This record gives sequence, structure tokens and C-alpha cells, in this order.
Amino acid sequence: MPKVGDGVDAVTAFAGAAVAGMALFVPFTSRTNTAIDTPYQVASMANSVPRAAALGLIVAVVVAVLIRPANRPGLVWLIATCCAVGLGINYFVGHTMTSAEILTTQNYVNSLVGGVIFGALCLCSLQLRWAALGFALGTVTVFVYGEVITLVTSNMLSTTDRGVHSPSALIIVAIVLLAVNTLRHRRSIRSPIVPPLTADVPIAPIVSVTVLALTVLLATERLQRAFDGQRANAWYIALAVTVTIVAAFVSALLLPGRDGTAVLLAVSLAAAGDSLFDAERIGWNLVLILVAATAGILTGRRWATPWAVLIGAAALATFATFAERLPWLFAWTIGAVVLAGVVGYAFGSIRISYGPSAVLGLGALYLPSILWSIPTRLRNWQTGPDPMAEAAAGRTALAITIGAAAALVLLYRIRSGTPAPTVKP
Repeated sequence: MPKVGDGVDAVTAFAGAAVAGMALFVPFTSRTNTAIDTPYQVASMANSVPRAAALGLIVAVVVAVLIRPANRPGLVWLIATCCAVGLGINYFVGHTMTSAEILTTQNYVNSLVGGVIFGALCLCSLQLRWAALGFALGTVTVFVYGEVITLVTSNMLSTTDRGVHSPSALIIVAIVLLAVNTLRHRRSIRSPIVPPLTADVPIAPIVSVTVLALTVLLATERLQRAFDGQRANAWYIALAVTVTIVAAFVSALLLPGRDGTAVLLAVSLAAAGDSLFDAERIGWNLVLILVAATAGILTGRRWATPWAVLIGAAALATFATFAERLPWLFAWTIGAVVLAGVVGYAFGSIRISYGPSAVLGLGALYLPSILWSIPTRLRNWQTGPDPMAEAAAGRTALAITIGAAAALVLLYRIRSGTPAPTVKP
């Protein structure tokens, strides 16, 4: 039976994960009277988001690696509180700006601060049962929100009145909750529970996240340039898919044991999410998403298998190939709810032996996939002048999922031993 303190930990982890996820995943917008209507401004904002997300994930893993030996929960909550305050300052300063060009810089500041919050809270929360549930639910909700909400269009001037960045109320609530939890765990700020035995910093997770983030980002930007120059075809997409799978497999091999499973699942889920339709707002569908995500997390904790996640990702990608033939509202709702359930199940079913591996595996959901560069009519990030058929996005996501499944089989052959898990998201 959970205690009051467990509930506080869960709610705080949820709010912290939501704020950190939005800082990593969602573009920063400024005042409603800021005009973002020139091609240069739109391109700068669109390009800065995937780059900032890649940079933020690298920071998150580095932070997790550095703070893990200390094992001081109070210090982790304090770091997250200070970074949330910094995020709030960046947000409110942004509302005083009138230049659209400053948004790119604020995007990077958001991602850097969000990466610190995500890495610190993920490592700390996954050691606590209820906090882990709250953190997973917050991460899933923000991921689904970012995948199915139109963030950037060809006419940003008409969309800047939407607060697509972290809501001010959410930031304030997160700061208050994190401060309360810092006071609750203040005794462990100075003295570690278990003294660190060594000062060595393992670099394998840092190399792993660098390989994955930079390679996927490079493949995404190269494919985007090909579409901008009207040179892209099926071979360009196939090459980008191959590069994505190889990068994910190498990243998975660099992690200890079978921890790399989480990376392969995240890459396939990110692609499946990017293949779905967009909408201007979620509305009351947020309730369905929260229920589906919670059910998925609890189911994954009880019955865990990565193959079910890959089957779910493949089903979503297949659904995206013919969803345009269905009524838009029905197809969008089904896609968003199923995505929340599958990603929630993935979080619940992941078993990790080394804490920073979980930060990489969960945070990899926020990395850009090559589908960001494929222009279609019903999805955002329309970088190309001539949109492709909606089915192209679904087929690309399905190819990535199949490749991830093949990479997982190979990973299991190489890493035949299965060590006892110490971390269960």
C-alpha cells in the first residue's frame, strides 16, 4: 500500500518528467505577437528542434553517469529543482522577447536544462516503485503529445498563439513539487547512502548515446536536404533506414548486457509515432491517453517481453499506411491511444542492469527519426515542396521496426547471458 510520501514522489516525478520532456521535445515559442513567418525563421526553428533534442539526450546520459556513483537522492532532487527554476526563467524571459531569431537559442537552453532534469530524475525515480510509475507516465504523455500535435506548419504566424512550449502553470507546479521533495530528502544531500568506491566514470553509455544521437540526426538532416532539393527517392529513404538501424545496433552493443534492448525499442516506437497524423490539440483525448499509458505500464511490469513492443510498433506503422482512408478523427484518436498503450507497455517491460542505460533507452524516444524529413499532407515538419503519400511514412516506420527486430535477434545471440535486472522502469 503506497504511503503519502510515495504519492508525493510519484506526482513530483510525473511533473518533472513532463517539464523535462517538453523542454527536450517541443519547440520553444515566444510572445504571441512574435512573427515567425519567413522561410528562414521557420527553417531555423524546425532545424533547431531535432538538434536540441539530440544535444539534450547526450547531456541527460552524461548527468546520469556522473551522479550515479554519489547515490544521493536529496542532491538529485535539488539539482532538478534548480534546473526547473532555470527553465522557468528561460520561459518567462522568452515572453519579453520580440525577435523570432532568439527562439533558436532558447530552444538549446531549454534542451540543455531539460536534459539535466531528465537524466537526474530518471536515475533517481527508477529506484523507487511509485516514482518510477510517475516518471514513466509523464514521459509517455509528453511523447504522445509531441507526436500527434502539430507543432510547426508552413505558416507559423497563424500558429504562434498556441502555447506549444511548456505551460507556465506546469513549470511552476514542477518547481514547487521538486522543492518539497528536496526538503523531504534533505538529509541525503550531503552524505551519500553508499560511499562511492571509485572515481572512475564509465564512458560506454556516453559513447553509446553520442553514436546514436549524432548518427540519427545526420541521417535525418541529409534526407531533409534531399527532399528540399527534390532529389529524394525510395533509395534515399532506404539508406536512411539502414543508417538508423546500424546506429541503434551499435549503440545497443556498447551498453552492458542486454540493456541495449531499450534503445532498439525506442527507435522503432519513435518511428511509429512519427508516422501518425497530427492535430491542433488533444483536448479530452488526454484522459484516454493517460488511461492507456497507465494500463500499458502496469501490464508491462507484470508481463514483460520486448517482442510485444515491436509487434505493437509494427501494427501502428501498418495502421498508418491505410489510416488516411478512414475518418480522420477516428483514425487520429485510435492511433494516439494505441501509441500511448504500446509505449507505456514498453516502459513497463524494460529491464535494465545499469541505471544510465535506462536514461538512454527512455530518452531515445525524443530523438528525431528520419520520418521528420518525409513530407506528407497530414503530418507536420513538411520540409519538402511536394508531399509524399501518407502510406510512405507508415512503410518507412515498418521498415525501421523490422530492422530493429532483426537487430534485437542478433543482440540476443551475441549477449546470450541475461543478468539479473537491478532497475525496473
